[in-house]
Formats: sequence, structure tokens, C-alpha cells
Amino acid sequence: MGEIAAEYWKRRKGFILAAIGSAIGLGNIWRFSWLTYRNGGGAFLIPYFIALLIVGVPLLILEFLLGNYFGGSSPKVFRKIRDNLEIIGWIAILDVFIIGTYYAVVLAWVFDYIWLSIVYAPQLAAGQLSASTLFSNLVSNSWLVLVGLAVTWFVTWYTVFRGVSEGIEKASLVAIPLLWILSVILVIRGVTLPGADTGINWYLTPDFSKLAQGSVWIDAFGQILFTLSIMAAPLIVYASYMPKKSELPNSAWITAFANCGFSFFFGFATWGIIGYLMSLNNVASPEALKIPLGGGGLAFITIPTAMSRLPGGPSVAAVFGLIFFLVLWLAGYTSLISIIEPVYAALRDKFGVTRRQTVTAVTIISFIIGLIFVFKPNMIDPVDFMVGSTNLVWIVLLEAAVAGFYLGVKKLREYANPYAELKLGVWFDYLIKYAAPISMAIILFYGLWFTKSISPVSLIVMVALLIAAILVTGLKWKTELKETVTAEV
Repeated sequence: MGEIAAEYWKRRKGFILAAIGSAIGLGNIWRFSWLTYRNGGGAFLIPYFIALLIVGVPLLILEFLLGNYFGGSSPKVFRKIRDNLEIIGWIAILDVFIIGTYYAVVLAWVFDYIWLSIVYAPQLAAGQLSASTLFSNLVSNSWLVLVGLAVTWFVTWYTVFRGVSEGIEKASLVAIPLLWILSVILVIRGVTLPGADTGINWYLTPDFSKLAQGSVWIDAFGQILFTLSIMAAPLIVYASYMPKKSELPNSAWITAFANCGFSFFFGFATWGIIGYLMSLNNVASPEALKIPLGGGGLAFITIPTAMSRLPGGPSVAAVFGLIFFLVLWLAGYTSLISIIEPVYAALRDKFGVTRRQTVTAVTIISFIIGLIFVFKPNMIDPVDFMVGSTNLVWIVLLEAAVAGFYLGVKKLREYANPYAELKLGVWFDYLIKYAAPISMAIILFYGLWFTKSISPVSLIVMVALLIAAILVTGLKWKTELKETVTAEV
């Protein structure tokens, strides 16, 4: 087993809430409910929960066990399995680092909307300004976005700068309960709006004929992979801060169901609000609204449009607009924390650097790179396609394959079971060795096959990432790791 990490969570609850915070992100709010509606309503929950059980939870358990067993970041984990596998860890770390540079820009938009939703509530309510125009004006106002970016990075920097127990854990203990409380308020408001039942029926009514379409299953498995923050980086590091002989399998089950439960629960707010818009516009179908029903458009155009027309006038619109964007920002903020921490941990493990200087440097570099996306927001989509979607799938595929066929999942299972509330059986071995890699291989093939073209930006980012991973892998470790793990055959 690896060396003991220098920092620890003070309590198991802090670890679980931080893991939930890493998992719950923007996609839980603006992607899940849209996918459910698009893929058969309530019927979509069947492949979704199948994916959760045979891929999501097993991979979540795997990442917890890898981090805790080896006591370190992804590069350290893969190197201790075998020296020449270290590069997989660095690809994972560099990938999440790039994700953080543009994810923070989207959070900057959200932060600006926290106060824009208040300032412009009267104009939106009076029809003097449309939500789409407001969003276009914000994205094109680079200096305004810079303010939101600076605040977002400052809060994230301060949290990670403070350390595991004093920074990340304390932030999670406040942010996650507050996220749920504010979400409850939005759900109550959403389901009690006139016409809300119409939207909720569209959200939940099962269309079982959709289950015959392969795209539905691909969407379900892809959403599970992304929503649980399974990236071969953040959760590995978080678990490394748990003491040895900790309970981990049940912690993974709690994290997974809290995350997916939040997605499903918040869908009632989203579709209650869409139903209200349908009633206001006297349309029978959501598509007839001709406004975005998913993605960033849902958050920045559709929801503000609905909020501006809530009963009670501009003051009520301002309050609920504030609550909605606070929920979005908190969800994104706890995810951004989990992006910066593994980058620091990897550098610490390899080069022996200190937390404060390294976190500060990583934050400044991330902010500077993020300026590209501030002034060229159209670059976010092609970069996200490569690092936020494609790379994550094949990286985690490799993670499962290495654990399943080289390290040996039995080794990890026997390590976890003496302290597990829910014991791991042989089923865990088969899911990691076969179900997870096969599922991800299908997702990767399907995604690339149906992508008409990969942009030059995506390719440039991919090549740069691989070169950087090769270079940093070739650098010497400050202190050689004491042991490697003998593979099981």
C-alpha cells in the first residue's frame, strides 16, 4: 500500500459531501431533465438506473478504492501499479485541468446572472428586454465576464488554499446543504405554478417505444459517467484523504444516489416552470415554445424568461432568479474545487511542492488560460467535446481495464470488505472487468461515429495535452515511490 496522505477529512460526512459536491454540477440542472424528456420521459429512468448500477456505482467504488489503497493522486496510483502507466494519470490530470479553465468561465456567466437577474428583472417583466438579448449582451461583454471569473476563481482558490479539512470540507458542509435547501424552494415554486402539471407530465410520462433506440441507452450511460464526476482524477484524490481502513463502498452508494436523486428532484422545478410557460403561451407541446429546453440555453434564456413572468411582479422574479442562479453557482463551485485539488495533489506527489504556492500558481494559470474562452466563447464547445466528453470516456475505460486485468479487482475488494458496510462480491469484479469497459467503448465509438467532424481546435487541444503528459511523465520524481504493486494474473 502507498504512503499515508498528509491531510485528512475530519469526518466521513465531510468526505461524502465533498464527493457529492464534485458529482453535482451544471449538468445535473440543465442536462438530466432534458435527456429524460427527449428519451421517453419516465421510461428513460430504466436505462438510467441500469447504467447507474452496472457502471456508475462500480466505477465510483473503484476510484474510491484506488485513491485510498495507494494514498495519492492519479499519476501516483498508476505509477505504483506499473511505472509505464504513469502517463495515464497525467493525461487524466491535464484533462481535468483544461476542463477547469472553461468551466470557470461558464460559472462566471452564472455569477454575473446572480445580480443581473435582480437588476434587469423590471425590464424583463415589462418585455423591454428579452432573456436571449440579455445573455448575448453578457457573453459579448468580456470585461463583465472577467469580473465574474475573478470572483469565481478567488473563492475557489481560497477554499483549496485552506486545505482539505479547513477548506474543502468546511465549504462542502455549507454549500451542499444550502444547495438542497434552495433547490427545495425552487421545486415547490415550480410544481405550484399554473400549468406546472402539464410540463411535469411531459417530463415523466413514459414512452417505452424509445427504449428500442440505441441512442437512448447511449445517453443514459453517458450521463451516468459524466454526472458522477468519474474522471480518474478528482474522486481518487478525495478518497486518498480518508484514513486507511475506512468504509468506502457504502460511501460510494450514498454519493451516487444523492447525485442522481438531486438530478431527478430538480427536474420537477425545471419542468414545472416549462409547463407554466406552456400555459402562458397556450401551446400544447414544449417544442412549440421555440426556446431551449436543455443546455446553457435552458439556464440563461428559458428559466429567466419564465422567472420574469412569475406571479407577483418584478420583485418576485428577482428573488427566484437569484435563488436559481445561486443553485447553479454552488453546484459549479463545488465541482470546480474538485478539479483544482487533484491538479495540486499530482504536482505535490511528483515534485514535493507545497499546497499554498502550488494552488496559487494553478489558479493564476487557469485564470490566464480562461481568458481565451472569455474573449472567444465559441471555443468552449469544441474544446469541451474533446476534453469534457471524448477523453473522459477512454481514460476511464483504461482505468477500468488496468484495474480489472492488471492490478486485479479482487485485491481491492479484499482490501475494502473488512471495513465495508456493504460487502463487495465477485459481481464487482465482473462489472469492472467487462461491463464498464464494454459500455464505455460503445459510447466512445457511437459518439465519434456520429460526430460529423472533429474541429481543428479539438485536435490541437488533444495533441497539446498528449505532448504535455509525455513531458511531465518523463520528469524525475522528487522521492522515488517505495513500492509497486504486483499484478494479479
